[in-house]
Amino acid sequence: MKKNYLLLLSLLMLAGCMKDAEMPDPDTETSSSAVKVLFSAEGAVKGQLIVKFRTTAADSLAAALAASPTRSEFVSVDELLAAKGVDRIAPLFGSDPRFEERHRAFGLHQWYVVTFDETLPLQQMVRSLSEDKRVELLEYAHRPQLRERFPVRPYVATTPSSSAATRASMPMNDPLLPEQWHYHNDGQTVRISAAGADINLYDAWEKSQGNEGVVVAVLDQAVQYTHPDLADNMWVNPDPASEDERYGKNFCNYLNGRKTLDWSYVDEEGFNADHGTHVAGTIAAVNNNGLGVCGIAGGRNGSGGVKIMSCQIFGDPNQQTYSSSPDAFRFAADNGALICQCSWGYSYTRGTSSEVAAMKSYFENSAERTAIDYFIATAGSDNPDSPIQGGLVIFAAGNDGDLFGPVPEYPASYDRVVSVAAMGSDLLPAYYTCYNDEVDVTAPGGDLSNSDDNTDNGGVLSTILCDPNVTRYVDRRDANLTTGCYGYLQGTSMACPHVSGVAALGLSYLSQLGFRMSAEEFKNVLLESVHPIDPYLTGTKTIPLLNNLVLNLSDYQGKMGAGYVDADLFLENLRTAFGQQVPPEVTKQISNQLIKKGTPTASFPLKEYFTDDAVKNYTASANDERVVKVEVNDGILKVLAKNVGQARITVSAEGFEGTVVSQRFVVTVRSQTNTSDGWL
Repeated sequence: MKKNYLLLLSLLMLAGCMKDAEMPDPDTETSSSAVKVLFSAEGAVKGQLIVKFRTTAADSLAAALAASPTRSEFVSVDELLAAKGVDRIAPLFGSDPRFEERHRAFGLHQWYVVTFDETLPLQQMVRSLSEDKRVELLEYAHRPQLRERFPVRPYVATTPSSSAATRASMPMNDPLLPEQWHYHNDGQTVRISAAGADINLYDAWEKSQGNEGVVVAVLDQAVQYTHPDLADNMWVNPDPASEDERYGKNFCNYLNGRKTLDWSYVDEEGFNADHGTHVAGTIAAVNNNGLGVCGIAGGRNGSGGVKIMSCQIFGDPNQQTYSSSPDAFRFAADNGALICQCSWGYSYTRGTSSEVAAMKSYFENSAERTAIDYFIATAGSDNPDSPIQGGLVIFAAGNDGDLFGPVPEYPASYDRVVSVAAMGSDLLPAYYTCYNDEVDVTAPGGDLSNSDDNTDNGGVLSTILCDPNVTRYVDRRDANLTTGCYGYLQGTSMACPHVSGVAALGLSYLSQLGFRMSAEEFKNVLLESVHPIDPYLTGTKTIPLLNNLVLNLSDYQGKMGAGYVDADLFLENLRTAFGQQVPPEVTKQISNQLIKKGTPTASFPLKEYFTDDAVKNYTASANDERVVKVEVNDGILKVLAKNVGQARITVSAEGFEGTVVSQRFVVTVRSQTNTSDGWL
């Protein structure tokens, strides 16, 4: 026997039944003891259990493991457990001497993973371990599932918005930005589209583009840290325990001992490991570098973006045993992350009320909830320059809405995290999205059924794997690793990083302003920075991709959260939360103009004449519309000369609290202007 097996047996020598109320496994034969048993044996990882020991027992076990005793120190061995083939016991949570005290305060030291012969029935081992009075809780080890069940659709340049003229008008020079309707939607990019079905990112970029001091932990598949559009925005561990932890950490327990971040496999359903890289690109693809796509908080001119910490909790299904998502939360908090981006969860088999109730009870006692609470409470607490005290955990709501209806899934429905539902380019729920009373907010997740013919542009465009060493990707993408580095996906997996990216942009803006908030205050402002979606939820929506499935949109009312998120409104609300609301001011007077009848429309960028970042809305009017016609679009005043004469134009800038400042100028229209045929 291995020495760790002997240590476990020494701990379990004193048997006895506990008196606590039992939480039985509904799908298996349960123990007669009073120990809590969490989750179901069905679908659980074979040969492993998560055990929470009582505090005294956990301390004794830790001391025994540290002392490395030999077999001769044991005077007896429990024959039943010896027959079970237990061969290893290890802490579930990693250690960090800097934070040992707070680890203990949250009980992280009480959790262990017990490994034994995979051929042994899990229920049998549960019954054996639950007979010991030192065991407080037993948890079947389940692997989480990704919130995206659609293969990547590689980007193909076929849409007219890819034109050079369109790109020239963009706020960043990344060539695929015009295809990212989810950032700015004018209603023209996608076949079925509604203007404003986006996160209003372009206006937000006028205030902030990111901050290198903000770290977002992506708990997902490995992020390709060598991707040309991500490499400059990857977090770099200042003091890695090994080279394997330079850009994050692999939390998958591989049978072959692999420790490095790994994206070289295909998952159980035959999908490539693009998911984590796609999610990361939405948050922080490098901006204004003349390459590919933009990230929400990706900086500007190739620098200044928030940093992505890759916490790999999904791995090769042929090699992986248990994946410690709980320890990923611990690692993220202990290494400076302020946001945990989580596009995954645990789906139901039936979606019944009893299954939902059981899942809620199990989750509330689980190691995962302990880890989430630890991150929310402690992230940023050791950094005096952190813009928030505590952390934000953001989860995708799930993709089973068309299967089970308004059923809450976990951990997304935990009330301390932000749960994100998905909408399409039509400002309507994506057909797959989960919707329920626990959803907090909606964001673009894409809906491929809205796409133009022969395209996938109704999905969310972001980075995908771009590794020439993974030969099947070269084959799949016709060896073109220029356009092959980007692709479309849809899912609440894609909606979730939009909220994480907006939150990261908000933290960047707080740092820029020199403000600090509690995590709870920050979360509340985020959830208030939305536009109502319920007014659009009337009638029906037909999904050709699903045999013309018809969605009754009224079913979604009140179940898509507070509304759909607006990045610019969020930044403005953060500023006003600190009493920083300032009215717009005139910064430069628009001079009187002399123009020639029949000339093209004259344009005035109003940000040159007002404090634009304090403006919610611009309006303009002419006292004589027979002479000139005026309108304002996206902050640009346009003046069209119609007839010879003179008119007075009034331009007004409205602030977020209703404050208004105006200025006037005169336009004289002549049949001919001055000799230089220019402006006066």
